Amino acid sequence: MKILKLLTLFIAANAAIYAQDQPKRFEISPEQPNPGEEITITYDASATVLKNAKQVSARLYAYDNFRWLIKDINLKAASDKKWQTKVKLSDHASLITCIFTSDTLIDKGGDATYSWMLPKSPGAYIGWGMLRNKVFENDVPNIVDESAFKNDSVAVMWVNYELQYHPESRKKIFYNALKVAQIVRGGDFSPRIKKEVRFALTDELDNQDQYNVTRTIGLLEPAANKVFIDSVQQALLKKYPKGVLARDIEIKKIFMESDFDKKVKQYAEFEKNFPAEKFSDITTETENLFSDKLFKAIAYSYIVKNKDYNFALSSVKKASFNILLDYSWHLVSIPFNRHEDGIEKTDLETLKKYADIFIPEMESREAFVPKEYAQKLSPKEWQAKTIDYAAREYFTYAKLQEIFKNYDLERRYLDKIKPFYGYKDASYNEVYARMLLREGKMLDAKELLAISIRENKATPEMLASLKTIYLKEGGAAAGFEAYVNSFKSDINIQEHKTRLIAELINMPIEGFDLESSRGGNVKLADQKGKIVVLDFWAMWCGPCKNAMPGMQMAVEKYRQDPNVKFYFVDTQEYIKDFKAQTQAFIKEKGFDFTILYDGKNPKTGKFDQAYEKYSKAFQFSGIPEKMIIDQNGKLRWKSNGYFGSPTELADEISIIIEYLKAEKK
Repeated sequence: MKILKLLTLFIAANAAIYAQDQPKRFEISPEQPNPGEEITITYDASATVLKNAKQVSARLYAYDNFRWLIKDINLKAASDKKWQTKVKLSDHASLITCIFTSDTLIDKGGDATYSWMLPKSPGAYIGWGMLRNKVFENDVPNIVDESAFKNDSVAVMWVNYELQYHPESRKKIFYNALKVAQIVRGGDFSPRIKKEVRFALTDELDNQDQYNVTRTIGLLEPAANKVFIDSVQQALLKKYPKGVLARDIEIKKIFMESDFDKKVKQYAEFEKNFPAEKFSDITTETENLFSDKLFKAIAYSYIVKNKDYNFALSSVKKASFNILLDYSWHLVSIPFNRHEDGIEKTDLETLKKYADIFIPEMESREAFVPKEYAQKLSPKEWQAKTIDYAAREYFTYAKLQEIFKNYDLERRYLDKIKPFYGYKDASYNEVYARMLLREGKMLDAKELLAISIRENKATPEMLASLKTIYLKEGGAAAGFEAYVNSFKSDINIQEHKTRLIAELINMPIEGFDLESSRGGNVKLADQKGKIVVLDFWAMWCGPCKNAMPGMQMAVEKYRQDPNVKFYFVDTQEYIKDFKAQTQAFIKEKGFDFTILYDGKNPKTGKFDQAYEKYSKAFQFSGIPEKMIIDQNGKLRWKSNGYFGSPTELADEISIIIEYLKAEKK
């Protein structure tokens, strides 16, 4: 009789999914599969966003033993607009859901979803209810469209079906069941919550069960139920002294420990008492909040207190992917960038040694979805996410390989991040073009340079390389500017111009009187009739220095124009010999800049008099800050920060200058 009821409900449920979906877009064969069996999935894309797709892949989500298992699958064309694949179901599958993709297009199935229930398996009903309910959106993968979500009462209905047909599920679903039922029924739900907790505690609990008990008492009002909550926690700690709750308490305790030596000792004991492999199937909120922070606090305290890098370098195997990213950023990329920017010299051999430890380990993690993402992302999704997150570190590593002439490794990592950086980042384009030219791949280099110019993501070095190629091919020097302009997109130029003109302002601005690196002082009051470009920067500011090649391009463009003046205001410096250092830096880089030294602020004693005045008047903070003042002494445009492209920056300055010139006429 129970089997008949199950079969009836299965047919009704799966029929309901597709009742409004004719012809069927998603079919399973056999129609009543069993866990562990091979099935055929057929997807009809003819009425979907993938109807013109040349290739279709999918992600298969199986709710198995109350956990989501996710795999990537490829489909083959079966007939017109139809795609098929065979796949073996997991051993305890109770519900499967598919998402179909092609390039950036995704089809989740709309209201019905592409789901199939295996009702004889525990979890089928609760899985189907949770999948389409907002209460559980943090507990299930993001695999349904917004239109598929149902109200909380529907979720309760599916919970009841689960308990009716699979009463053995009670221990596994009590937290989720109570969470949604409390919302639907309202009032004092504590008696029911306590009843279920007492029931759960009568049995042996695995890690997830223990955590569910902890989460369930979290549904109770703390003050009114303190005695019960405390008693449950004590019961868990007594029965599972090295269990999930005990571990969470220990993580938080060690994190809060202020004495470094004690923290280190406690953490060593923690690792012995709570080995990571024992908790590979559970991720708690406390772990997510504190575990990585605790690990980093120990690693960086060793470095700050003792200049001891051994903990960081020797702990890479047990460090999370996010910690590896953090190590690479702070211990390799930041010092490397400061070295490149001329802010602080560092030993590149040491940086390479560190990177040779961090980067291969980071890359090896691409193949293994960590537990906190295991029920959220497929292996391919995780791999794409890791490369996206690590692209900045891989780029630093590639640049280090270039410096040490390990060109094969440089190419491998540049190619690895090309989908993320190619043509979109001027610095990347410069390094990649340099590599192609070194390899003698002139045509490839020329194509890259042309596309970079079209996308306005090029550098002075790239323009110089293109000019060399152009001249070698017989081009005349006088025609090079027109040659470069031929690569530019008229649509992009017009869009850029429209956006910038919309940013124009017209505000009065107080004057300045600042010492000049060329001798004497420069006063704004003396610049009437001229367009004045101000660039606030500092020696310690990496983005300021990164923007200078683009500003040099703008300076060169207007070198012969006496009515356009560029002044680079060195502000917020704090070292005694900053003027000498500034001059040395400008000379080393070959920039033809007039430097103005910001005045001493009588209120604070800092060298930021002009900057403070303007930042308050025009509500900006941080540098670089660019300001353009028109011929009438009015502030017309300002921009904060640097967005990575010298050619784009030079074009921005030029567009505003040319607009102001035309406006004056």
